[in-house]
Amino acid sequence: MKYYLSIDAGTSVIKTVIFNLNFKQIKVCSLKNPVITDKFGKSELDMNLFWKLTASCIKSTIKKSKINPVSIIGIGITGNMVGLWPIDEKNQPVRNAILWNDTRSQSIFYKNKNIFNRIYKITGSITQFGCTIPILKWMTLNEKNNLKKINNILTCKDWLRFNLTNEIYNDQTEVSVYPGNIKEKKISLKIFEIFNLNKKYINLFPIVKKSNDLGGYITNKASKLTSLKVGTPVIIGCGDVIASTLGSNGINNNQKISIIGTTCHNIVVRNKPTIPRNNSGLFFSSLENTWLETMINVAGTTNIDWVINNFYNKSKSYNDKIKTIKKFEKEYLLKSSPETSIIFLPYLNYGGSISPFVNLNSKAEIYGILPHHNNFDILLSCYEGIALSIKDCFGNKLNKNDILFLSGGASNSIILPQIISNALGIKIKTLPSSELGALGISYIISSYLNKKSLKSVINKNFKLKQIFYPNKKKSRYLNDKYLKYKKLRISLDKIW
Repeated sequence: MKYYLSIDAGTSVIKTVIFNLNFKQIKVCSLKNPVITDKFGKSELDMNLFWKLTASCIKSTIKKSKINPVSIIGIGITGNMVGLWPIDEKNQPVRNAILWNDTRSQSIFYKNKNIFNRIYKITGSITQFGCTIPILKWMTLNEKNNLKKINNILTCKDWLRFNLTNEIYNDQTEVSVYPGNIKEKKISLKIFEIFNLNKKYINLFPIVKKSNDLGGYITNKASKLTSLKVGTPVIIGCGDVIASTLGSNGINNNQKISIIGTTCHNIVVRNKPTIPRNNSGLFFSSLENTWLETMINVAGTTNIDWVINNFYNKSKSYNDKIKTIKKFEKEYLLKSSPETSIIFLPYLNYGGSISPFVNLNSKAEIYGILPHHNNFDILLSCYEGIALSIKDCFGNKLNKNDILFLSGGASNSIILPQIISNALGIKIKTLPSSELGALGISYIISSYLNKKSLKSVINKNFKLKQIFYPNKKKSRYLNDKYLKYKKLRISLDKIW
């Protein structure tokens, strides 16, 4: 029996997953990421510790699966996107990695608010503070000594792949959202000009390859740390948004997908790189000449975590949080899908919102609390707020005959998919794999090893788990609530 091993290095959790050649999930292991944050919006990772944890996770997965490493014939990586992972001429970290959700570059945008529009006209991308080029600009102003030491600017998955193979590359899906030239999938000189960056810094960026190209082979050093066989091929891989989209069958034109993890990505698959009509879309380059019109809002599981930690017993571990969620969802079902008048605006993020509206000062809000409300009502309003924020993002891009494919950690909920179906008034389909990012990477591994198109691999092997149909009564309730939700967030736009 042969197997694929996928590495999914998210913002908060590192996961490694083994699949057989029919894409059945055999074993998954995970470790929590020790993200370094502060109240000012800093978000960093110790790069060496991050690699050690990933190597440990790989080794643990192989050991627990009882699979001979010789049977693993291909490895691929996905990870949290953009940010800045700098290494020196000895290939050692120059400093901690700066992550995609870091906000230190915001002063650059505040000094020149026209940057957003200028980039959008070129790329169709609403740039975040934690994108690679803005952080590079920040370093030229604030960390000149560190900047001088940088020999290569990597992203998360590239750092992990380097440690596995001793080869340095990046891929097209990351470069396009640095921001870069999204149509040609390479660094953009125009973007450098917008940020007034010296063009010499282009030399700090690695060679760009396709996601399903070969990235190198497992080295002796990596083998000792991970138990992987020396010489096993490692595929380039792609960003986590792309990987989860591929794992959700996101390869066919006009397909709708929501990926609910730390944040929430709402996606329409396009076969042409057309810039969205309004200022609410991000474009990510995909494979097979497909493009993702992606609306990123901050209405992810961060909101649920925050409510649990502040209105329930604070979670001491990941398992504690899951137990609280399961207890709440069971109570929800026993109460036969209760309702609450509380409105939860789930913009829990230091960097503000970029979809479906742009306000860098937006904040989460809990509106309408009365004396009889309790922690159950607060968490219920949070679930509903996530669903309503998805409705807000898609806007007029949905019609009643559409199907939304739901993935990410929150899709494992026994009640959230139904709440989203009710809010949107359309069918929701969830998928059997709990690790869709890793699944997407396994498709890419197969595409490379078997020399087949990614589209044919995905369409042949795609499977569904469950279908949720909208409940008319609950849809009316959530439609009425959505009107209030939207009025509330519009009214706060200038107050924030």
